Amino acid sequence: MNGYLTLILTGHVPYLRAAGREPAGEDLLHETIADALVPTLNALYDLRELGVRPHVGLAYSPVLIEQLADNVVQKHFFVWMERRLAQLDAAVTGWEREGEPHRAYLARFYLEWGRGILESFTGRYNRNLVAALRDLCADGLAEPLSSAATHAYLPLLERTASRRAQIDVGALAITRRLGARPHGLWLPECGYSPALEPLVRPSGMRYLIVDPSSVTRADVPHLRPRWLAARQLAVLVRDPEAAAQIMAPTLGYASDPLYRAPRRDARSGLALWRSGLSGEAETLYDPYDAFRRAQEHAVHFSSFVAAELERFRERHDRPGIAVVPLDLDVLGRGWFEGPTWLRAMIEAFAERRSLALTTPLAYLQSLRPRFSVTLRDGSWAAGDYHRPWDAPAARPLRQAIAEVEDRLEMLVRRFPNAQGDTERALSQAVRELLLAQSSDWPLLLSRGPDAEAIRRPREHLLRCERLCALAEAADWSEEDCAFLDAVEEWDNPFPMLNYRVFAD
Repeated sequence: MNGYLTLILTGHVPYLRAAGREPAGEDLLHETIADALVPTLNALYDLRELGVRPHVGLAYSPVLIEQLADNVVQKHFFVWMERRLAQLDAAVTGWEREGEPHRAYLARFYLEWGRGILESFTGRYNRNLVAALRDLCADGLAEPLSSAATHAYLPLLERTASRRAQIDVGALAITRRLGARPHGLWLPECGYSPALEPLVRPSGMRYLIVDPSSVTRADVPHLRPRWLAARQLAVLVRDPEAAAQIMAPTLGYASDPLYRAPRRDARSGLALWRSGLSGEAETLYDPYDAFRRAQEHAVHFSSFVAAELERFRERHDRPGIAVVPLDLDVLGRGWFEGPTWLRAMIEAFAERRSLALTTPLAYLQSLRPRFSVTLRDGSWAAGDYHRPWDAPAARPLRQAIAEVEDRLEMLVRRFPNAQGDTERALSQAVRELLLAQSSDWPLLLSRGPDAEAIRRPREHLLRCERLCALAEAADWSEEDCAFLDAVEEWDNPFPMLNYRVFAD
């Protein structure tokens, strides 16, 4: 072989699972399932049925996997989709009555598309997308990667106990849900700090993926893995050139004028327009043209990566590996045609006899690194690598999290052998802290005032503090017991979590 391509499917949605009967507040989660997760799974399953082996890495955040496995989320998605289909059916009737043929055509397209998504969810996957992912792992088509449990931005967590808990709980959750122990670590936002290395090595991980900004030497090729810890922990570097083909502003595939624009119609809530060229009058979207363009871009990407790998092979004594993360923001949520592009691209790449799709571990098992590398702080954010998660507006939240970390760390040391309700309270307190540490909230705050980005983590921190107080209390009231029962139902990811994961 002259080279290998590994696709890392990444994605994250903060904890939105609602305990009530209505799917209120879960729209982002449901949109992600409908527009990104189910279409991506359909692409992979279709390829398998055609005899193509679509080897990929799975790096969906553990908290997203936990939500997908939840019966409440599964039920709420079904209800949400049925309501969405009813609205689309009404839109078709309304635009036909008003003499708007193209809008009616688009509404019919979305209606049939939605029916197909719901049929896949209920029939093909039996409402259990995690079981579908696990099946791909069992078949050797997907390799699970671990990540921070709640997608925390690890370099900015103040306490070693928090970093370790995020890494360990994430690995346990992925093992439990996907049925295979992860050997690779996907760092949220590719955020790396040298302080993470001594935590990653004891976790049993064989490799981690970093951004080129974390590599200290500019002459280190991103197509060749290196040792971070000799014969213990390998480093694979994200391929920035391949990523630019997809997402570069104005020139990347996702910016093509034929693709669907994000703008929504105020009345129907539907995306009706194509992106168009700058200064061009708004033009209604046409799925036929867009999906044909996705096929063309798939062939182009396959050729681009093939040429990159062939050039590398000519200059080196062993084949390289192009590591291309594909986030849910690309495959469906931000680029509607992305899953169609993914399927066509894998088909095109599979036809190349001298190149192959692989997973990171399979590559490392056959072609072990020969050289080492030194890493520094970095992420895939441009400029100051940690700034998007460390803006002045987010610092009060970081300070509040640090204060709760201190209190919880002290209680874990004070009660090393807690049992009964005290053990339950401390374990739930750790769960609340992990949820408050999600990188979503500081990132939203860095973009401007956001009430939800303040309310959600503050809610988790307040619950954590009350649970800490219960753990210290000698006697509990009926109200205290009811609160613990309720909060365990409200916030219930990582059921295997025990508070001792936060111990030194």
